[in-house]
Amino acid sequence: MPNKGKLTTWKDERGFGFIKPDHGGKEIFLHISALKRINRRPKVGDTILYELTTESNGKVRASNASIEGVIPETSDVHRNQLQVQATKKSPTNFRTSPLPKTHKSKRGRPVKILISLGVIAFITIIAKGFSASNSPSPSTPNPDTVISNPNTSINQPGCNIKGNISHNTGNKVYHIPGMEDYESTVIDPLKGEKWFCSESEAIANGWRKAPR
Repeated sequence: MPNKGKLTTWKDERGFGFIKPDHGGKEIFLHISALKRINRRPKVGDTILYELTTESNGKVRASNASIEGVIPETSDVHRNQLQVQATKKSPTNFRTSPLPKTHKSKRGRPVKILISLGVIAFITIIAKGFSASNSPSPSTPNPDTVISNPNTSINQPGCNIKGNISHNTGNKVYHIPGMEDYESTVIDPLKGEKWFCSESEAIANGWRKAPR
């Protein structure tokens, strides 16, 4: 069992002092090196727990001393051991605890993908329907508009005789392919001009052959 005494003298700048034993007797020399893992420097009035050691010269001194009520500081070796143990435990906990979450996320991933694809397909269908409903329907060409454009006048197959009406005289004359004004003559149905399939048809409708 360790001895116990009161620190009556302490020279902090030199690192030693003297302990007065509780059981009485001569004061015991205490060096700072005998205090292991202390959190603070000793001071007069501290209760010291210590063991007695007799040196070769016969002097008695305190060894393995500690300050009563002061928690010893954790040694570097012990601190390192705790850090190593914490490091070993940490990866194990990290590997074991997240595993169920990982399995759950893997099992739920296909369902999430299917839901996402369904939502995208639904949005695409709605977008196409909205676009189709808002897009203007192709307008039916107005026959009057087509007819009013001389360049869009189309003759029937095989009917290449142009029944033209003179702008100046109002005379109805027809032009057959090869005549001088044939290519430059444009038929305008709005003015009553027509295409004929034969000269006899043109004559029967009141047209006469244009001079060459």
